[in-house]
Amino acid sequence: MSDISVKVFQAVVAGAAADGVAPAELLAAAGVDPGDLADPDMRFPRAIEARLWSEAARLVRDDSFGLRLAQRLPVGSLGALGFAVRSSATVGEAYARAARYLRVVAIGPSLDIRIEGDVALLRHEPPRSSPAPSRHAVEFFLGNLVVLARRGADPAFIPRAARFRHAAPGRVDEHRRLFGAGLRFGEAHDELVIDRALLARPQAHAEPLLCEVLDQHLASLAAALPAEASFLERARAAIAAELAHGEPGLPAIAARLRMSPRSLQRRLKEEGTSLSSVLDRLRADLAVRYLSESRDAISEIAFLLGFSEVSTFHRAFKRWTGVTPAAYRRGAGRRARELPRAAARHPSNSTS
Repeated sequence: MSDISVKVFQAVVAGAAADGVAPAELLAAAGVDPGDLADPDMRFPRAIEARLWSEAARLVRDDSFGLRLAQRLPVGSLGALGFAVRSSATVGEAYARAARYLRVVAIGPSLDIRIEGDVALLRHEPPRSSPAPSRHAVEFFLGNLVVLARRGADPAFIPRAARFRHAAPGRVDEHRRLFGAGLRFGEAHDELVIDRALLARPQAHAEPLLCEVLDQHLASLAAALPAEASFLERARAAIAAELAHGEPGLPAIAARLRMSPRSLQRRLKEEGTSLSSVLDRLRADLAVRYLSESRDAISEIAFLLGFSEVSTFHRAFKRWTGVTPAAYRRGAGRRARELPRAAARHPSNSTS
């Protein structure tokens, strides 16, 4: 599964369309298959999300595209998360709920809420793995936090400060209008500084019963998502699941990753590899493990790895290791028998 919900992509496309950019033009520029946007469960890699934001801002010719989209985005555009945030009892609960369930919309970034005296810091923490988020995506994220407070509790709300890691864009009129005089660029973190008292303000659209139902739904959605993993790890897992059916094909792997075949090929290229290379490395790793740890016949291992002919597996294994599968298994058995003797000759220094 990839990182970014299709709802984010739909919101960006709709925002650009409101500014006169045809969806087909934007999707073609970003390299996104239009059919993927029709799947409500589709998720995309972060690299493609960054490209979509960049192309949308370029085609719209607006350096503050992310900010303007945050201000006009309908509450339901991000699905249950949007309604749950709006239905929260207080602004603080809304922010906490956004932080708790953010991964339903985007795996990788996080919202960290810190209290320091009479202020609260709302910090956007970028994903631990590459690529870095788009500037427009970060501005959209913090812009949404301001809009949330304005719609829910205080239409005149301005944060004490708004800090961004990235350099200032060419024009910052929209940034100043939304974030006020405390706007700063080139800082250590992407964050808002707000009055702590705002967190206790009741929201105008609070609906506790609806919020309870949405909490249960969002919790189940979040639980179904994997822990953050690299794209190549997910690709290997998808290929491994297909090996039982024979030689894994591009369409089947793409379907497991909820991507189009073209998107999968492009992402693998961005990672500096290809489907055949990932498949070959995975087969080599699994072959070594099976021969070392199992008693399955070599012919059975060949079929477990998706080879239609045992002779093809023999040739591949010798290319990987320089020896035949049988020779490798004999060597693995000998090493296993010798391990206790080696341990006896070199006992542990531990006294526990």
